[in-house]
Amino acid sequence: MKTSVLYIFAAFTVLLLPATAWPFGETSMDFLCERLVEKGLEKDQIQTLFSDPRLTVKPEVIIKNLFHSSPKGTAKQPDHMYIAPEYIDKGKEYIIENAQALSALEKRFGTSPQVITAILIVESRLGTYPMRYNTFTAYTNLAALLDPDYFRQIQESYTHKYPSLKDEAMITRAQKKANWALNELYNLILIARDLNADPLAIKGSFAGALGPAQFIPSSFMEYGMDGDNDGKRDPFNMEDATASIAFYLKRAGWNEDAAEEKKRTAIWCYNHSQVYVNTIMMLYEKLSSPS
Repeated sequence: MKTSVLYIFAAFTVLLLPATAWPFGETSMDFLCERLVEKGLEKDQIQTLFSDPRLTVKPEVIIKNLFHSSPKGTAKQPDHMYIAPEYIDKGKEYIIENAQALSALEKRFGTSPQVITAILIVESRLGTYPMRYNTFTAYTNLAALLDPDYFRQIQESYTHKYPSLKDEAMITRAQKKANWALNELYNLILIARDLNADPLAIKGSFAGALGPAQFIPSSFMEYGMDGDNDGKRDPFNMEDATASIAFYLKRAGWNEDAAEEKKRTAIWCYNHSQVYVNTIMMLYEKLSSPS
């Protein structure tokens, strides 16, 4: 569903990216503009956004999304992400400090404080992880791969380090990722409109995920909840984020009395990675332990 921020570090450190100076081609921007207008957005708004100097070429975002977006285990535990031990204690403290709100969510959606807190730990360190990527730029760079000329420039600059960029399977994956990003860009603009926010000022992960729960825009548009009853669904608001997690898990089949396999399936819907599922279930169990 989205990329968890705790494994961004590993992806970042392995990249020695060449400097690039090429601009987005006019063809690619015209194509993206036409597709977004077809979805119902105003052409003038899209042209204004695409001409904004804050929108920059970031090929490293493409490389990270194509090659470094899956959760990774550790050398000692290859089937689990690394979670700093102090986050178990911090998670338990979070549950105590937010007992009333989390209890209300459990009554409404059947999701325990422990599973919601486990997801918050992995996704954003309980909402404390700084989001430093411009999500509009991230999605635009990925969507621009639909322009053959731009994709060719990516291949020419990075094939020496990532030779599979020339493979048919990776080319197909890149095109699917580009179409996905175009849809996420559209939904990002809708979220910005609903929040009366500047789309180009929104920060998130390198994969474009938003807020403490790290929802991608399309998922938040479908599952986002107004957790604090202020009339807005805001992915950056902790109460809205936790309510949205609870609603998503309920829709995915989570039930505290369900068999473990059904619980694991619900978590897998949140992020299609067995390493991610293993990590969430480990935290869920540890947060549920009295010791």
